[in-house]
Amino acid sequence: MNRFPTRRTAVAAMLVLATAAAHAAGFPSKTIRLLVGASAGGTTDTLAREIAEDMTKTLGQPVIVENKPGAGGNIAAQEVARAPADGHTLLVSFTSHTMNASLFKKLPYDPVADFTPIALLAQVSSVLVTRTDAPFQSLADVLAQGRKEKQGLTFAIGGTGSSLHMDTYEFELASGVKVTQIPFKGTSPALADVLAGHVDLMFAPVNGARPLIQSGKLRALAVAGTKRIAAFPDAPPITEQIPKYTTNYGWFGVLGPAKLPADVTRALNAAVNKAMQQPRVKARLEADGSTPELGTPEQFGTFLAADLKHWASQTKAFGIKPE
Repeated sequence: MNRFPTRRTAVAAMLVLATAAAHAAGFPSKTIRLLVGASAGGTTDTLAREIAEDMTKTLGQPVIVENKPGAGGNIAAQEVARAPADGHTLLVSFTSHTMNASLFKKLPYDPVADFTPIALLAQVSSVLVTRTDAPFQSLADVLAQGRKEKQGLTFAIGGTGSSLHMDTYEFELASGVKVTQIPFKGTSPALADVLAGHVDLMFAPVNGARPLIQSGKLRALAVAGTKRIAAFPDAPPITEQIPKYTTNYGWFGVLGPAKLPADVTRALNAAVNKAMQQPRVKARLEADGSTPELGTPEQFGTFLAADLKHWASQTKAFGIKPE
């Protein structure tokens, strides 16, 4: 998936114009709700709260975060899809928003047609980890051992249907190494079994794995992207050893109901982009292995359409049937 051009100077110049035009039209006229389809304390929730603080200052009305976890983000998405198209109810979405179209036979909404793209916040890659006393010192060791083992290597799955799960499928497909997937009900129990030596490896979220890597309990073997990241500068990109590997980037973005007025959409885009430029937000994202993004609503719309096709292609290649 192509990265957006940042155009930071142009974005900064448009902030005042966009927000002033919206204020003149009477937006916002009340509290803005940012719905998050995940539990409090996670990466999506934390990011939503970071941008809400700055958006409140920019827009002159309270911007509050409401957690609506469940069904892979579907509950929150459905509420926003049915909300009035006035810009006061928004969705802080993540990867499952487009992925779910390939995992579920029927969704209660169309992930593209029923929403107005506002802004892409960030893209994030995962990290391949093992315990430090495992026999793997590098990804090359993993590949060599995996090709010897008839039973294959065991991989912990911290979230069925997540981008981390798709990373595991992609590893097996691109490397030719047999993989036995061990599903867990969340990242924490999956990491615990990797630490205990019950499972060989795991694609883990950067923010969840970082403390364990820094404390010397886990080893970062590779990052699931095409370049190194600041969080793990010594971990090479997985494509150095597996050139055919297709990175399944996770992402975060802001959506509104379909048919938001253009001036409201522009004002929200400007407020979100301004929030994303705050040093504390950028520092948090980079520490979590994320790449902050700045772009227009139209660019985010193009991204969503491409991501929808990406997951359809991936799930087909992996033989995953929608439920």
